[in-house]
Amino acid sequence: MIVALLYFIVFCWIIYKLPFFKDVHISFKWISVILFFKILGCFAYYWFYFGSNTSGPQGDSYDTLTGADIMFQAIYQNPMDYIKMLFGIHSELETDALYKSYFDYINDWSQENPADNFFLNDNRTSVRFHAFVRFFSFGHYAVHALSMLIVSFAGQFAFYKTFKSYFPQKEKLLMAIIFFVPSVLFWSSGVLKEPLALCLMGFFLYSFFKIFIYQHYHLKTIFFLIATVLLFVVLKPYILMLLILPLTVFVFVQKLQVKKVALCYAISLITIFSLSLITLKYVFYKDVVKTIVVRQNDFINLSKGGIFFRNTENYVRLNPNDTNQFTFVDSERTTCKIKPHTKLMYWKINHDNDTIFVNDNQDTSIYRFVSSCMPSGSAISMQRLTYSVSSFAKLLPIAFFNVIAKPFFYDSHSSSELVASLENLGYVLFFIFCFVFHQSKGVDKNMLYLCISITITAFLLIGLTTTVMGAIVRYKVPFINFLLMIPLLYLDAGILKRIPLIKKIIN
Repeated sequence: MIVALLYFIVFCWIIYKLPFFKDVHISFKWISVILFFKILGCFAYYWFYFGSNTSGPQGDSYDTLTGADIMFQAIYQNPMDYIKMLFGIHSELETDALYKSYFDYINDWSQENPADNFFLNDNRTSVRFHAFVRFFSFGHYAVHALSMLIVSFAGQFAFYKTFKSYFPQKEKLLMAIIFFVPSVLFWSSGVLKEPLALCLMGFFLYSFFKIFIYQHYHLKTIFFLIATVLLFVVLKPYILMLLILPLTVFVFVQKLQVKKVALCYAISLITIFSLSLITLKYVFYKDVVKTIVVRQNDFINLSKGGIFFRNTENYVRLNPNDTNQFTFVDSERTTCKIKPHTKLMYWKINHDNDTIFVNDNQDTSIYRFVSSCMPSGSAISMQRLTYSVSSFAKLLPIAFFNVIAKPFFYDSHSSSELVASLENLGYVLFFIFCFVFHQSKGVDKNMLYLCISITITAFLLIGLTTTVMGAIVRYKVPFINFLLMIPLLYLDAGILKRIPLIKKIIN
């Protein structure tokens, strides 16, 4: 904790000195308030996932830190192995020496089908990042949490600087929806991919607007744009795709002064998304639609819980209570055999993703134990996607509704879902407030439809691929700003000065 405190003091001093963090609307005092709340977010996340769990630490943060530590230990035996792992200088084949020595012990490192999993995210980037932070953390969780606070704050501040000119006299409300939304505070405070995604998003948008909107062709800005694009490709490629296509239309509308903005966005995005999907499938052999189908089916399977195994041919699931239906065959308890006559289901790797049910197992193959989990208490009942237009058309409205409106009080089953329900109620009230006290003059239609386009496409993708409410709350974090910027564009800035409490805060 003392090490983290010293790093935090240095970080605050850097913020105070760097010109980038100086703003006429957000003083250093306001930045201090933001950082205080982000620290509270770090404590809340740690308590929820590490302190209050009687069964011990678990979840993505634990897996990430465990994997980072495994990678870091290579420094003491073979520093070159550490460098290879850190920069990805290794083959994807499991016959690679690094797999047997390190990667087999890192959860979710292996990809059953890299060609299909390319689009949604990559767990390895987060592990590599924290393997680097391990140099300075000396194994203390607080330092890793601080690194997430730093990168997320920097990206969020860049996001604010990108869009503040579109919200005159509403800059502090823009700041509030960027920094103080509870779910954003919580999920940007954990050792997760979300803080890294917020950082990349902020600097990508900041450099994109500098170059393509304001024509500031500085070498540093161009470098940031290229760097964020490359890092997005290895972290969460789908976010980059969801941003860059509407942004392309945004630049087109602004440069050509298009009058029918809504029609332009609709036609352009449908055309661009369609061409992108076709190009990815037939030129780069990356089938995004198939990836979405597989992802949704995987989520449904995981939400039902189970014990999961894999080998080079099959991915196998046992019922979550069948802990006595397999035996380990090695001392490290990583490889095992499934007992005869066991009831199971499996999928062929690198083939069609049909689920095959077996009631009387006769397979004596050796499998690698992947993971086990109990059924999710926040699973959403949804039909399985299939590789057809009708299947997608039927689930699109349901998917969007799940992301925009769940969880709500009537379907909350835990304290965390109740908090998420309160946040969703806050969104509704904020929309009502902004539209009741709307400004008489028109809004910037180009910015309005940019926010609407990003929100709709992102929420549809999340809703189609995710069937657990807790995961939905987490995955929509990078896009909440765009959702809340829609009503903020309509709000009459003058009303803020007529409400005493808000006026006092602003002043």
